[in-house]
Amino acid sequence: MSLHNNIDDWFLGYKTRAVRAKNSGGLALGSGRRTASPLKPGSGLANLRAAALKHPEVMVKIPRRKSGSSNGMKGVRNHLDYISRNGKLTVETQDGEKINGKQGVNDMLKQWQRLRIPEESRHKEALNIVLSMPQGTPPQAVLDAAREFAREQFKGHQYAFALHTDSDNADEPAHPHVHLCVLMRNEFGQRLNPRKNDLFEWRVRFAEKMREQGVPCAATKRQHRGITPKGEPSILRAMRQRGHAGEVHKAQAQALMAALADSERPKHPFLQEAMQTRGIITEEYGLIAKELYKMGHKTEARIISQLAQELKDAGFTTRAQQSYDTAAAHLQRSGAVPEPSADTHQRASAPDIDR
Repeated sequence: MSLHNNIDDWFLGYKTRAVRAKNSGGLALGSGRRTASPLKPGSGLANLRAAALKHPEVMVKIPRRKSGSSNGMKGVRNHLDYISRNGKLTVETQDGEKINGKQGVNDMLKQWQRLRIPEESRHKEALNIVLSMPQGTPPQAVLDAAREFAREQFKGHQYAFALHTDSDNADEPAHPHVHLCVLMRNEFGQRLNPRKNDLFEWRVRFAEKMREQGVPCAATKRQHRGITPKGEPSILRAMRQRGHAGEVHKAQAQALMAALADSERPKHPFLQEAMQTRGIITEEYGLIAKELYKMGHKTEARIISQLAQELKDAGFTTRAQQSYDTAAAHLQRSGAVPEPSADTHQRASAPDIDR
């Protein structure tokens, strides 16, 4: 097996917390039938190289919708109305048909309804996917990449998509992104059932299509880049921006206040697993760099070695620890709390690896 194939198998099949597992092989579709085209060889190294060069990460997400308006044909209709801006934006189908206007969208929905999709259902009948790039990316490149992504990833499915250039969230700058609505059942009646690793494969495929459009980008996991804090969920972020404190926010605030009162920095709950994971990734980067060097690809070897060193130097600070550090520093500057002793600082900053 070639070096590229070895890297691809490791890169796509890698899971967090020091677990090596077989690649999920794309979409889990009951009988195991694979509908998506295989990724191009070398995708693993291409994305690691892009991450080392600090190219922007592509985003592929399945946004959450209110359950009452997302199931059955009603949910499909609501989503198509949203992504078409009630017929104001052009919608494109899997056949390349361009649909304009509210009546055109309604005619397409009538065709989909002939696939025996019930108006009311306990299940979602369409998967809503957002393919996104940062501000400044050419919108046409995003649209063209999304078209090729959907064509390869969702063969046998009916779908429609539309390009947006504004922002879905008030706290995000305007950026090009494509809303893709894919019917859950394919031509064989099998339902989409994506898992976590499938979503990662979708990101890898979308990045591949963006690079084909001449846009430098990467699709890697946080663990590949040494990023410990998880991003704030979009729903919680939107609530916070609106000034609404939900139960999660309240629990986080209470935990932070208790930690500050005790001068006890929060511990990393999975530090031991995270250290093992990073060790495995760093070791793999070293092996890749050595093989590339032996093959005469010295520039590529240096780039991967640089990524390995950055991974070694990265810390393990969680979001809770970042919040504590910021709040504690503010309180100390204001004189609200005494400066902790050296013993207290050492005890508070040293995570408990047994947890």
